[in-house]
Amino acid sequence: MKIKNRQIPIRHLLSVVIGWIHCAMICSPIYALILNFTNQEVSRETVIQNHLRGLFIFIPVVLSWLAIRYLRNILLYLLASIVICALPLFLFGTPVMIPPVVLLCFLRFYNRLLGEKHSLLDNPAYPALAAFLIPAVTSIFVERLDGVYQHLALLYMAVYFLLCFIHHGIERIDGYIDVNQNMRNMPARRIVRISTSILGAAFVLFALILLPPLIGSDVELRYTPPPAAESQAETVLPSASPEPVEEEEEEELQMLPDVKPNPVMTAIMHIVEYAILIAVAVGAVFGVIYGALRLSRSFSKSFHDRGDFVENLQDDQLEAVHEAPRVRDRPRFLDRSPNATIRRKYRRTILRAAKEPPQPWMSPSEAEAHAKLTGDAAERLHRLYEKARYSPDGCAKQDLSEL
Repeated sequence: MKIKNRQIPIRHLLSVVIGWIHCAMICSPIYALILNFTNQEVSRETVIQNHLRGLFIFIPVVLSWLAIRYLRNILLYLLASIVICALPLFLFGTPVMIPPVVLLCFLRFYNRLLGEKHSLLDNPAYPALAAFLIPAVTSIFVERLDGVYQHLALLYMAVYFLLCFIHHGIERIDGYIDVNQNMRNMPARRIVRISTSILGAAFVLFALILLPPLIGSDVELRYTPPPAAESQAETVLPSASPEPVEEEEEEELQMLPDVKPNPVMTAIMHIVEYAILIAVAVGAVFGVIYGALRLSRSFSKSFHDRGDFVENLQDDQLEAVHEAPRVRDRPRFLDRSPNATIRRKYRRTILRAAKEPPQPWMSPSEAEAHAKLTGDAAERLHRLYEKARYSPDGCAKQDLSEL
């Protein structure tokens, strides 16, 4: 696909659209839950309609993304944000969705000030799956909420999981191409074509495993407090003549109340069974793909590429190098030595003379020029400071008399 004579891969456009969809999917169930609490009676059809209507926040998400990307003037972006924040009144007919849109525009503006390129607003993440559990868990303990919240929450989680899977897969492909783009004679198109095909096949397989059981699911969890125990006194008159043992056992069995299975435990067992089946299926798919990749790499441990010998060292262990954070060299609070005293005196003099604190990268001479310190006192203080900080011997108590 070409935009302004530039070749833009379709996977990049798909990654951007997935980022828009993930914001809309997170806000939709919360919107439906809030409307359910603000109204007295809400039917199941209305709950489903509210979920679908909540997806219309996709429009403000797209407009805010376009505004922060193409409006370079801050005033123009603020005006556009005001219009975008007022848009939910026309889309939903209620101010419920105005706060998330305001927060969205503010976070985009804040990320632009910080120069943030990888924003969570445009990149789905697996921890966000917990947001879909809020309506589902609430419907378990609140009787007025319909059980369809639980069904839709599982369906939303499955779709969001697929979005995360395809988005992270595209990021891995792009990251691999960017790292190795300077390699000589690298078959980038072939790698992208094969990896994209594998990613698409895994996506379709996961969708076939996850979505059909959830669409026809009717499992609901409900928490009902145990009823108060009622004591019923029963008087048993002794029988004159003993009855046969078999007849007594039959009568005792008839007197026992009918025991029904706990619906909560039954639903939990169904969910556990479904989770186990999904885990087994996902593990099998992952094992097949991983085994195929390892097998293909074992057949090509080394190969020649136009005279350059390239060796596959997949068994090497690479240790990550973590650079320790740099700590500023300052005297300790309880240090009352001549060196510490002179350094504190120097710092106080600089801060009092300068309108703004000097930058950390400035040398002592640059800091003094920044603070406009001149004269014999400044030269004497400069000499003592360099001796206290950089000299291996340091200052003695006699040097304190020169301050």
